[in-house]
Amino acid sequence: MNLTPYEYIVCRQGLPSSESAPEVSGPRKSMLVVSEFIGCSPSLSGAIRVNPWNTEATAESLNEAISMSEREKQLRHEKHYRYVSTHDVAYWSRSFIQDLERACKDHFRKPCWGIGLGFGFRVVALDPNFAKLSFDSILMSYGRSKSRAIFLDYDGTLVPQASINQRPSEELVSIINTLCSDRNNIVFIVSGRSKASLASMFSSCPMLGIAAEHGYFLRWNRDEDWQISAQSPDVGWMQMAEPVMNLYTEATDGSYIETKETALVWHHRDADQGFASSQQRRCLITLKVY
Repeated sequence: MNLTPYEYIVCRQGLPSSESAPEVSGPRKSMLVVSEFIGCSPSLSGAIRVNPWNTEATAESLNEAISMSEREKQLRHEKHYRYVSTHDVAYWSRSFIQDLERACKDHFRKPCWGIGLGFGFRVVALDPNFAKLSFDSILMSYGRSKSRAIFLDYDGTLVPQASINQRPSEELVSIINTLCSDRNNIVFIVSGRSKASLASMFSSCPMLGIAAEHGYFLRWNRDEDWQISAQSPDVGWMQMAEPVMNLYTEATDGSYIETKETALVWHHRDADQGFASSQQRRCLITLKVY
């Protein structure tokens, strides 16, 4: 965070206890024109924020600051100095410690589990009342129930997220068909994939229901027609968004765009995750402007 604007505000205010204090007379004033990209910009509500790459807007802001009334400059300075003088290093330190204490308050009472391997390893803190689901309990409940709705996620559940071959195995298809053959079961695959992709992958499961594109398209079985769960969306935005997303795809090795009927999805699992996350944020900001 660039704190030069803070220092300027304090200098304009002066220090009452200093030897130079008698030389400072009249109301204090400080008018700030700051770049919107510096870290302290959101904290200075009285400053004029500019995009320094826009030279015309910067020039207009400088002129506005110079020509602003003396009373307005004084009011803005008072607002800034009140904020800077109360949000000092001690304040930020206390806030940081309080946030840490609040976040960790219940951690010592929670069981922690290590999940994953390598770069995917993480520690998950669980509620004290958490209990691992019992396989025997599942079988008992399954046997007692007479009407069952089974919703199965596909990517990351039925097949590994990072799997190169995303098609279901023969064993998986056999298990799904076994579940579907029970008259008491209604089995659905729920996925963000397109309806054409899912219909092709599960063409050998005649009684399987499919919820494609996160449920926007529904099909109860292979012989049924696809249903739309909402009104037809306006997809004109895709023509504006796709060129922007293509720019970030070309600049991010390992990423690609998946085009669906109602959405565009930018995948970057195979790219460098640090760089891809940064590109993702920039792409989102650019799309919001459009």
